[in-house]
Amino acid sequence: MFQLPLATSSTIIPQTKFWEAVILYHNRPHLINRKILAVSQALFYEIHFNSENSVTLQDLINRASILYELRKLDEISPENLREGFLRRLLESYDKNVKLEEVKLEDIKFSCTGIFVSARVLFPRLKQCPKAIELIIIDKEHNKIRFLVVSDSIKKIHYVGPPFPYEIELTNTQNLRINVDSIENADTSHAEWLVDKLFEKLIKWTQQTDDDSKQIIQSLSLVKTDEYCLTYNRIKETYGEKLVNVWPTKSGTDPQKFVFEDIAIASYLICLWKNDTEIKFVDCGCGNGLLVYLLNQEGYKGYGLDVRRRAIWDIFPETTTKLKIETVGPDSIFPDCTWIIGNHSDELTPWIPVMALKSSPKTNYFVLPCCTYDFNGHKFIRRNNSISAYADYMSYIEDISNKCGFDTAIDKLRIPSTKRTCLVGRQKSIDDEKRQRILTDIGKLVEAKTENSFVQRSDIEKVRNCTQLDKNLISNIVKMCINELLTIENYIEKSDGELWNQGGQLTILDLVKVISKDQLKQLKQECGGLQTLLRNHRYLFDLSAGFVKIRLPVSAENTLKYKNKPCWFIKNHPHGCLYDGNNCGYTHE
Repeated sequence: MFQLPLATSSTIIPQTKFWEAVILYHNRPHLINRKILAVSQALFYEIHFNSENSVTLQDLINRASILYELRKLDEISPENLREGFLRRLLESYDKNVKLEEVKLEDIKFSCTGIFVSARVLFPRLKQCPKAIELIIIDKEHNKIRFLVVSDSIKKIHYVGPPFPYEIELTNTQNLRINVDSIENADTSHAEWLVDKLFEKLIKWTQQTDDDSKQIIQSLSLVKTDEYCLTYNRIKETYGEKLVNVWPTKSGTDPQKFVFEDIAIASYLICLWKNDTEIKFVDCGCGNGLLVYLLNQEGYKGYGLDVRRRAIWDIFPETTTKLKIETVGPDSIFPDCTWIIGNHSDELTPWIPVMALKSSPKTNYFVLPCCTYDFNGHKFIRRNNSISAYADYMSYIEDISNKCGFDTAIDKLRIPSTKRTCLVGRQKSIDDEKRQRILTDIGKLVEAKTENSFVQRSDIEKVRNCTQLDKNLISNIVKMCINELLTIENYIEKSDGELWNQGGQLTILDLVKVISKDQLKQLKQECGGLQTLLRNHRYLFDLSAGFVKIRLPVSAENTLKYKNKPCWFIKNHPHGCLYDGNNCGYTHE
């Protein structure tokens, strides 16, 4: 088996780095395989196996035998993947096979031994069925074999490659991925193994120890299978309807905001599973979607924000509790068991303090985004050896610990680069200790703020490049047009003259022709050059990161712009593509 190498590294990989990379992939396959929503580990055993017929584990743990056992199960779940499932695969060849349950961490310290890992893969897309993955880890020979099995006829819907593949460290210390047949090598799944998995593994082997230590496991505070089931159920119940109605009240991307809040709601529901009493307040609730989802799922609570959003109109007032109210440093919520800070910006460092002051039963969940300190100003970094975001997370964790919380850090599965959250649960302490903590936190806050907290305005500042100086806008537009026109692409006009449409360039190419001062002014408008160009869609066509000049609108297509002046007639070196009668704009 595995005689066909798909990819081999050109550099030597240290054995320790090889195992660090493959174990990271074992633990977190969703980092590479975007079809996987989550993984639920079912069992992990060291196998002591002997066969008189020289049959190997790889021979026994194959697709056919796994599928045979899988079809005996009521459903694919971690609870059904127990020792008996694995033993039935092996005992027909070795009745004395010994299965020793171990922890995954144990293999880091083993130089020999064969281990089998079994888990359930939960798909991100509903057309992909759940799957079982069995993994054989051979420490002595530096090999790890993966096999995904699902009772599905359509292999295109597999959550992973539908054939076994192997990652090995060769005798010459090169990382290699192997498959067992030429048929499997000539598939899109094999391309994924080479283009995605292999490249990522190589990158991971080049990480420093400090890089590895900064990795935070995702969904570590909830049961993965419960989260996946909850997420898929809520997505099926509300997702499509919300995505369809969202654009009627909001200009934001429904694909991002709807599914991000569905994921956060699913996480909180799983986090709260064993809590006896839940009443939440979402401080700075923004679009209110998280509140709506939690209310719809039967959880009592409400959202507060300094101003109303138009999107609130789509939520039923009878069941979704959204209020216009300023939340500040002195706000407390003694009736709530959870305070939520979802991208709460200036309020983020205050969330643990509010929870502490509210009541001995008030916990908190905070998902930081922008980095603010107690005074409402941007957080000043304390540790330049790590990223600004990691430094800020450490700062909020310190505040939480000083507030006396049992603090945990987790990472969510959401479509955002800012996915790390903090969960603070109240400890059982006496009143005297609680008062000491309140006093100490009061001193910390006083030193940080000096009565200078900057409250967010209830009027949202317009930052879409429409407030820029008109001359600045005009100059940048002309610079971009002229740069595009340096690429000659001529069209014949109706009078026989040639008209240059220009070529296409990337946003980055156009950025290079704009001065740093002009770019700085654009940067302050929260969108930059791309936003400016999109605001001039009658001049520019943006697609897949490229920009080109849009052809002028003709009168044949529309007359609704006929009372507006044609930009091209005065600014393009060849005038307008059309004459005055045929242009969709006026040439006067």
